[in-house]
Order: sequence, then C-alpha cells, then structure tokens
Amino acid sequence: MQVVHKHLLAKAEVKSAPKNYRTLNDWLTRLVASIDMKICIEPRSIYVDEPGNKGLTGQVGIETSHIAIHIWDECSPAVVQMDVYSCKEFDESIIPKFLDEWGLVNYESLLIDRSGKGFSILEVTH
Repeated sequence: MQVVHKHLLAKAEVKSAPKNYRTLNDWLTRLVASIDMKICIEPRSIYVDEPGNKGLTGQVGIETSHIAIHIWDECSPAVVQMDVYSCKEFDESIIPKFLDEWGLVNYESLLIDRSGKGFSILEVTH
C-alpha cells in the first residue's frame, strides 16, 4: 500500500438529517466499507442537545485514520460538516452520494494532500 495523506473537508446542507445515533453509526459503517477502508474503532455517535449546537456528532476510527461528522439540525436545511482523513487512497466522490441519502441540497469540499512538508490543495468543489 502506498502511503498518502489525503484529507477531505466537506460541508453540506441536507433536507432530512438523521436524529438517531444508531442511524448515524450505521451510515458511518456503510461509508467506511464504500470507500474501501476497515474499521478499527467502532462508530460512536451521540445527539448533542445544546441550544445552537443541536444535532448528531459522530466519529469512526479507520485503520488509516478517521472520519468525523457533526450535523446541526436546528436550521433548515440542516448543516453537515465532516472530515475524512486517510493514509490510503479513497474515492472522495462517494461522500456527496452518501450525503444524498439525507436529501442533499448543497455540497462543497476541500481536498488536501498532507504528504509533503506542507499542505497542497488538490481540489475545491462548490
């Protein structure tokens, strides 16, 4: 396996954000399999009930790093922020397809190569 340091930062708006931690854990598990990674720390999600920050937050450890997500569901559409970091190549186009399960309204991302001495921006989508 060639070691890469690929970091995807994504922001989305969705129509029907999940509110149940089991639903998000299942989504994270399926996402990991879809990008051909292996789980080393099971998905953990919790609903945060803090005004102004209400929504699910979750993470999963993958053998090559992690996926983290937070969903703010007080607004409409709901806002999703997530990052996927891996030392193994993955197909970043899978992320918006998975978010579309929740009725994707808007998606933007920043793909960073962290392999060298500094950061290199590989792609920006709007």
